[in-house]
Amino acid sequence: MDLASKYDPTEVEDKWYQYWQQHRLFASKPDGREPFTVVIPPPNVTGVLHMGHMLNNTIQDILVRRARMQGKNACWVPGTDHASIATEAKVVAKLATEGVRKTDLTREQFLQHAWEWTHKHGGIILEQLKKLGASCDWDRTCFTMDDKRSESVIKVFVDLYNKGKIYRGVRMVNWDPKALTALSDEEVIYKEQQGLLFYLKYKIVGEDGFAVVATTRPETIMGDTAMCINPLDTKTAHLRGKRVIVPLINREIPVIEDEYVDIEFGTGCLKVTPAHDVNDYMLGEKYGLETIDIFNPDGTISEAGQIYVGMERFAVRKQIVKDLDAAGLLDKVEDYTNKVGFSERTDVPIEPKLSMQWFLKMEDLARPALEAVMDDTIKFYPAKFKNTYRHWMENVKDWCISRQLWWGHRIPAYFVEEEKTI
Repeated sequence: MDLASKYDPTEVEDKWYQYWQQHRLFASKPDGREPFTVVIPPPNVTGVLHMGHMLNNTIQDILVRRARMQGKNACWVPGTDHASIATEAKVVAKLATEGVRKTDLTREQFLQHAWEWTHKHGGIILEQLKKLGASCDWDRTCFTMDDKRSESVIKVFVDLYNKGKIYRGVRMVNWDPKALTALSDEEVIYKEQQGLLFYLKYKIVGEDGFAVVATTRPETIMGDTAMCINPLDTKTAHLRGKRVIVPLINREIPVIEDEYVDIEFGTGCLKVTPAHDVNDYMLGEKYGLETIDIFNPDGTISEAGQIYVGMERFAVRKQIVKDLDAAGLLDKVEDYTNKVGFSERTDVPIEPKLSMQWFLKMEDLARPALEAVMDDTIKFYPAKFKNTYRHWMENVKDWCISRQLWWGHRIPAYFVEEEKTI
């Protein structure tokens, strides 16, 4: 038989992969052999494979095939992730092209559309994995919203709740004004943006002078409840113990002192808006400041803002600068480059926002994961990433696990006659 001078993947790969599947060469059942099991990190059901998937899955396949050749009972479990935010965003966009808004539908009606989308697009990645030659046990294919996985999610939630690891409370979260949901830190992508730094004038109570604050977000001044200076900063020492007036709102706020303030940034004066900045929130907690949430969930100004009510946040930014300038309260404007957090799925700037959410306490869960790496039970390659991992685990924050979405696992918490039952 003559060998082809060039490799023809269409002739070779489809033929042999079909042979492998027909003879169930990747199937695995428990027996006396040493087990070697890999659960594929499930790719989003809405997407297609990218080069990161190709690399990651190739490495997994090499490890699984090597184990199989060593006589181990190798099992590579495939599956897909329901991708709550990504899928819901895709379905909302599809419905919009048909003139249908999510708010026009009941939850059940929307979920019908979501399942239709999932069934239509969900198999694409699995077929791509087969094209890649992945030696998965396809009989074990899982989906994160199938019955068994859903039962496991509820079981784990209830177990962690009963152990006191899950709680509900008002905390600062990453809010997506387009998807109208909270996000985890991992769902926020920071992008470098060319923006502006606005220097605003806050009149000093009882004096003719002004304290000037530099901010990239003048639209949040309606939520200011303090001004902060560094006690070591000589150029702002004259503001100690005084009060200033928020521009346009004419509300008096105290000047507080904390070494958190960067003496070198701007003027050394920091506007403190506890409801709309993570660091300001911590200052607010530390000094017992009032919290004023000036944003509606969709990013428009709420009644609490007093002015610009109902206007979209970036439209307010443009208008408030004009109004501050007209009132003689805009000192100057400079070009400024900073990093802005965007929602990974809807690609809109996130809004730090106080919100009632469900959280998972991470300290106790992170400890054994840290210890296993620090005592070299688990080793990192390259070894330099051991310190990066240690930094992550030692600074881990409680995880916001709730989302304001219809597509996804439902938190099994109910209110009966004002009493919560799980």
